[in-house]
Amino acid sequence: MMRLIASALFLIFGSLSAQAQPPSCATSEVGCVLDAAWSASLILPDEKRQRLAPAFLEIALNSGDPDLVSRWETRFEEKAQIAAPYPDYGWEKADPIIRAQGVNGLIETALQRRAPLNFGRADALLSAGIRYRADDPDAAKRLNLALLSMAQSASTFEKPNLAHAAAELAMARCDMDLLSQAVSLTDAPQNLRYAFWQARISGSSAALLSRVRQIDNDQDTREVRRVLDGYRAIQEFGYCVQSQTSIGD
Repeated sequence: MMRLIASALFLIFGSLSAQAQPPSCATSEVGCVLDAAWSASLILPDEKRQRLAPAFLEIALNSGDPDLVSRWETRFEEKAQIAAPYPDYGWEKADPIIRAQGVNGLIETALQRRAPLNFGRADALLSAGIRYRADDPDAAKRLNLALLSMAQSASTFEKPNLAHAAAELAMARCDMDLLSQAVSLTDAPQNLRYAFWQARISGSSAALLSRVRQIDNDQDTREVRRVLDGYRAIQEFGYCVQSQTSIGD
């Protein structure tokens, strides 16, 4: 009798445990993310879903997998194209200041809103921080802390932009603590872009697939774009810990 009860309990709790596990995916990680994002996009009108083609195709192209690229080109009936490089306006502002006054001078100029950082100070500090993150991690952290401090004291209008820049730099630096603090100051702290940024630091995107599939917005492409934008950072920088080759393994 006890053996029958134990077997029944095993079946019940084993089933619950299986349900609690994130859904597995047999393909590559990038394929899993694209499939989940596509699933979320299916409730959109055809015209709006087609507008997502460049974002999907960019992620596929970044994977370096010709079969994956071909699959998504066929699905959208559109050729993937390498995105044209765009000028780094933040660095264009930051570089002359750093050459003349160093990183501390850049931070001080941003804090005081002095020209040329009376506009675009978030972009300047973010760009400088990303460039310094490997060669001078201490400077990158000082820039990150400055962005966070400015966000904390900024006006309602400027706070989201500064907080977003602080979060992006923290993600690039693999600093979960600063990322969490910065995200809490943004105007959409629960969005999936930030979840993928956090996943870059933790080392796996597996748990996010179900959240992506559950996106419930049949008029706005923004949430799917946030997924693809968040995953693009993982493609660009890699994971902060050992890379996962396949979601669900």
